[in-house]
Amino acid sequence: MGNQSATNWSKRSPSSPTTDVAEALLTATDVKHYLYCPRIVYFERVLHAEPQFESQQEASRDLHERFEELDERRKGALFYDAELDGAEKAFRVSLSSCRLRISGTVDCLIKMEREYIPVDYKNMASNRGRVWSDHKYQLVAYALMIDEGLDTLVRRGYVNYVPEKCVVRVDITPMMKSYVRRIVGHMWRMIEEGSLPPIRVSRAKCSGGCGYKWIC
Repeated sequence: MGNQSATNWSKRSPSSPTTDVAEALLTATDVKHYLYCPRIVYFERVLHAEPQFESQQEASRDLHERFEELDERRKGALFYDAELDGAEKAFRVSLSSCRLRISGTVDCLIKMEREYIPVDYKNMASNRGRVWSDHKYQLVAYALMIDEGLDTLVRRGYVNYVPEKCVVRVDITPMMKSYVRRIVGHMWRMIEEGSLPPIRVSRAKCSGGCGYKWIC
């Protein structure tokens, strides 16, 4: 498919909801961060602290962008799945939800005849062939925005763990969507109250390249 036709339907999602000028929308990445460690969202959204990334994280971002460019030029499906062969695809699709006050940019959005399928790229290893929990619910956040913006019902998505060439299918259920709605509600309350969440994660996660170790 030519990228121009993909662009037309991918731009049907609504523009960012009207909010107070002091209020910024939460994002699908915030959902991922909150599930990894709630303090990341607190430091970013309440204290507006700047993360201190190591060169490894910066290199990961560059590789991620280059992979998208290569996949955009590839003909046919993004990965070997006969069902998706020849499907339309659009990259870096901007999404938002007025109801949840969240936004995000999904790496790839596949359009089948009767469904939309979000695909998220990760430049890291999978959880032994399975999707990590925070990645799963980030994908669900994209699904909720697609549901609202394109008047559809997303039932599945994929997380592509690029270094492993491992593409994991995620079946998205109503219960998973309800869970993400609750998570978004928790984040907004935390921001409005300005309350520092307690540390409830393994200290091992802090050594995984968190940019807020310097302040936590």
